[in-house]
Amino acid sequence: MKSILKLNNSKAKELFLKEESYSNITLPEYFSFQNLLDKIDKELLGKQLSDFKTKKPRELDNINYKLLSNKDGKYAWRPFQLINPSIYVSLVQKITEKDNWKLLNDRFVEFQQNKKIECHSLPAVSEDKNKSNKTTQILNWWQMIEQKSINLTLKFKYVLHTDISDCYSSIYTHSIPWAIHTKEKSKKNRKNSLLGNSIDNHIQDMSYGQTNGIPQGSVLMDFIAEIVLGYVDLILTDKIKEKNIIDYRILRYRDDYRIFTNNSFEADQITKELSEILSSLGLKLNADKTLASDDIIKSSIKPDKRYWISNKIITGSKQKWLIQIYLLSEKFPNSGVVDTQMRDFLKVLEKSKREDWNIETMISLVTEISLRNPRVIPTSIAILSILLSKIKNKTEKNELAESIRIKFKDVPNSSFIMIWFQRLNLKINKTETYVEPLCKKVTDENIEIWNIDWLNEKLKKVFKDNSIIDNNLVKKTKKKVSKKEIKKILMKASYYE
Repeated sequence: MKSILKLNNSKAKELFLKEESYSNITLPEYFSFQNLLDKIDKELLGKQLSDFKTKKPRELDNINYKLLSNKDGKYAWRPFQLINPSIYVSLVQKITEKDNWKLLNDRFVEFQQNKKIECHSLPAVSEDKNKSNKTTQILNWWQMIEQKSINLTLKFKYVLHTDISDCYSSIYTHSIPWAIHTKEKSKKNRKNSLLGNSIDNHIQDMSYGQTNGIPQGSVLMDFIAEIVLGYVDLILTDKIKEKNIIDYRILRYRDDYRIFTNNSFEADQITKELSEILSSLGLKLNADKTLASDDIIKSSIKPDKRYWISNKIITGSKQKWLIQIYLLSEKFPNSGVVDTQMRDFLKVLEKSKREDWNIETMISLVTEISLRNPRVIPTSIAILSILLSKIKNKTEKNELAESIRIKFKDVPNSSFIMIWFQRLNLKINKTETYVEPLCKKVTDENIEIWNIDWLNEKLKKVFKDNSIIDNNLVKKTKKKVSKKEIKKILMKASYYE
């Protein structure tokens, strides 16, 4: 695994412009953004995006495509965004200009000067062809956060866990130039061409001019969030020095903090300072998720994992396995262990030669699990596809698919679910209609995903000539999810953390 900061500016640009970086949300394989990104990159090379504007994008709606994912099958939801590719490419080009990339690297050296505050969430490049960058990132979390937390038991008596509430949607965009150039310099140079101002302006252009929040769902925005959070680390270092606290260690993964001390009072002091720093940047700690413990080992392992280790019963029955996962998901909805178990179930089901007599029961269980755990939707759709393929009666198959559709449709804020249901239903019911624009795009090239009314005809043509739908793959799609599709689903780890 290699940190993005180890890449030169050209390689960093190459990474950001990969479609898996542009959207780290798992979508069916017939969605492909690579050609569009490459053609826009070629068109913008050596130019400014302003050369292609006919009006200000921040004055218009729907510049980005907002994709809602329900978090619990009820009313909690998480907004992801597919950033307007023209603004995305322009921002990538700006950040990865040679001097700008050096400036950012130098700034991260400052952010990371305190070896007692460790950040392990910078985007990483996999050096293993069988693992995606996202899978590598999650493996890094396990090694550098969970395992290291347990190791720190030898040196510390207390740990305090906390995280930032709605981090991405709360980041104040003006804090980006503060983080890169310092607050003083940024405020003196608000109207000049500082890199931080350019990043801020790009984000405002895609967000109706708003200065609160950055889009979630891409490696680029993960990196920009790290700029702000690295700045927080830098300020926190100075505050801890002022308090004369020496014996501590902080592990940070994105907006999740683990503060280790030998004195619970010092842990509280550090947390108070962190809270005040975040407040000055428009961010705040999540009081409900702030927890102190003197049992570092127990608290270092996530509750869902502890529960599964303690309660897992080895079974040879697929139905009993699904019931176990269902019960786990009731207790720990949308958790990492539910995701892992569903992936393992998919692997076993794909290779199984055993004839199953309780297929409808398993379909019901998988459907209910997916409703409560949106992170497992792609895996669940693959499982449902295999199970439905075992039903030979066409009428029965269609009725079951319709029952699944009705269950999914009743979930509020369920764009992500319906996009994946379309993959399941694509060759079962070809007359099915969908409300979600991204679903409509699969069968109708004229559907516009992003508002491009602000662009000139030259760049509009690039959008029209480079579809994000691979029609050959749509035509070749079978009722049953292919081995190739399953491999992609298993390789591309869930975006949910």
